Amino acid sequence: MKYKYLIFSLLSFVSITNALHKVDSTLATACLQYELQFNWGCGKSRGANYTCLCSNVNWLGTITNCITEGSNDKKGIEHAFKHVAARCNSAFFDYTVDDMYNFHENGTNYLRDPTASDYTTPVIGTLRNNQTTYDWYFSKYKDYTLSVRTHQWFGWGLVFFWVTVVSVATFYNLLRKLFGVELLNNSLRKHLVVPSLYKDYKDRSYKLLHFFPLNFTTRLNSLVVAVFLIQAIVTACVGYHLPLPNPAYMTAWQRNTSMIQFRTGIMSLSLFPVIYLFGIRNNPLIEISGISFSTFNYYHKWCAYVCASYAFIHAIIWTVVSIKSGWYKSAFSSDYWNYGVAAMVFLGILVVHSKRIFRDRFYESFLILHKLLNVGFIVGMYYHCLSFGWIGWTWSMAGIWIYDRLMRAIKIFLNGGIHDAMITDCGNGVIKAVLKHPKLAKYPTGSFAYLYFINANRFWYYTFQSHPFTVMKDPKQDPNNPDSLIFYFKANRGITKKVLSRILKSGYASVSFKMLIEGPYGSPLPECKMSRRRNVGVAGGLGVTAVYPHMAELYQKGHNSDLCHKFIWIINDTICVEWFKEELDWLCDKGCEVVIYNTRSQSTADLESSSSIDKETEGSTDKKGSERESVFEIKRRYEIVNLGYRPDLKNIILKEIETTQNISEDLEFYSCGSSAFNDHFRHGVAQSLSHQWTIDISLEEKSFTW
Repeated sequence: MKYKYLIFSLLSFVSITNALHKVDSTLATACLQYELQFNWGCGKSRGANYTCLCSNVNWLGTITNCITEGSNDKKGIEHAFKHVAARCNSAFFDYTVDDMYNFHENGTNYLRDPTASDYTTPVIGTLRNNQTTYDWYFSKYKDYTLSVRTHQWFGWGLVFFWVTVVSVATFYNLLRKLFGVELLNNSLRKHLVVPSLYKDYKDRSYKLLHFFPLNFTTRLNSLVVAVFLIQAIVTACVGYHLPLPNPAYMTAWQRNTSMIQFRTGIMSLSLFPVIYLFGIRNNPLIEISGISFSTFNYYHKWCAYVCASYAFIHAIIWTVVSIKSGWYKSAFSSDYWNYGVAAMVFLGILVVHSKRIFRDRFYESFLILHKLLNVGFIVGMYYHCLSFGWIGWTWSMAGIWIYDRLMRAIKIFLNGGIHDAMITDCGNGVIKAVLKHPKLAKYPTGSFAYLYFINANRFWYYTFQSHPFTVMKDPKQDPNNPDSLIFYFKANRGITKKVLSRILKSGYASVSFKMLIEGPYGSPLPECKMSRRRNVGVAGGLGVTAVYPHMAELYQKGHNSDLCHKFIWIINDTICVEWFKEELDWLCDKGCEVVIYNTRSQSTADLESSSSIDKETEGSTDKKGSERESVFEIKRRYEIVNLGYRPDLKNIILKEIETTQNISEDLEFYSCGSSAFNDHFRHGVAQSLSHQWTIDISLEEKSFTW
């Protein structure tokens, strides 16, 4: 099914190439403009009045005769007929190509040469072409059509740029997953793939002048976006060649402003499907290309920035032209203008409110507002483009958005609808949710799901919000047929805080909560050929939920278990070990080395842990199967290093590299944690890579930020 909806989503682009637009036919455009010099009783306006023209049988006979006289190519004639029919359809006339042939056949009965009076009084009959005048119109609109096609191909060039990026990533991913071929080396990782563009800021925001938040990504992603921006700027500035005189434009100023607004408008439209495909949850390219959701989201934002910039230039030029030409106020009487203004407002709000500073602080409001603005933007662009053409770009955007919503509903259905989840307060704001594993949905290692918390009292507030959490399974259960899904998440603001409040108010350690599950997401392609390498998982805090499944899978499938894999967990309180004890025990039993770094002072952690355990175990006897161990018993099973401060991640990385170098095996780090943890760990790996290592060193980073 995954590859079926991949094909389905890609086919949404096909409609674009078949869409009729204002100048898709030089023959039709030349005839339309040539016939406008005559009086058809429709008054004078800035353009053709198709409501009047398409109801005039004399005009219909003349325009179809112009087309048939202007070409001997039947395919070209029918395409021009479709163009004229589309113009009339925009004025609510349901004409077909057969109707156009009938209008032509009827008009031949009244065929005559044009006279001087046809310019001043309404035409009666069907006019023949003045071949000399018509040929001039045709040659000029041929130049015009070539200019517009240049705009279109520059727009397609932006699309093909991203096709190339995804194709290269897919080629690399397939080589790695299917054949075990690794094209990257330590040098490329050190200088391009791993490090951030600026210092060690990637997941965190850098505060310029301690106020303005700036976000950075890896050098590789920055390079991709930089090339895209260069292409976007260059193609918006070159290739404007339309000789004057031309019947479409009276002056060079009109030509230049029109061509720029035309170019920026079309190039803005061409980015619509890219923006929406890169931004949706059910992006089929994630799995096949190996590009993460967060990276696609980064590309999604920069495409949106470029699209919005083009659109603003387009809108500003139209505004200036309308004011200078004196029809600015009258423009608001037309639907295309009003819908264009509305779409521009929606797009501006979409770009601004999606900044991380607003998204992080008002996440629930962001989710709802983003959906509403998207719907408004799609509707606005549809009616803005309806009478001008290029509607295929809007249809592709709407199709991708609808496809994503449909896939979300299908995934919720395949997950079994409403679930009764058991929610437990683990302490320190950590919540554990256990749900029955769906029968129809499979959750491979590394996947995550969106949870919808259902509450009858505030149904609309809860149900239309979903939050992504990493999927875990009980390692003691059959990995191919587990009984349950486990989610750990932190209670912050919004819904998760209300969930914790419900547990605390209940007076019980666990309560039942109704949920919907939407997933799986983030599922990588399975590795058909596993490379031999030692794996070291390093997790900070709740990042353990993303790192642990990969470590557990190594032992469940017996992947290089003789290499003594290692799991390192950095926490700020040894109480955390208690709610994750069973998972850690399982790793230890399989022979994995487990090391826990406690960033609090030993005395503080021990006192707090001992106090909480003593209260719960007071009056009870020790027995096998007890749910909680004291911190001192835990220490005898795991290596706990009480630092009282955050460990030096670079030293940890170097130590593991040296250990692996000594056994001459390749090394892969799995890491996940807070934004600061991810940034410091990534920076540490980049600094530790050097030519002195003969082994291959890679990093697989999981991030909770996007």
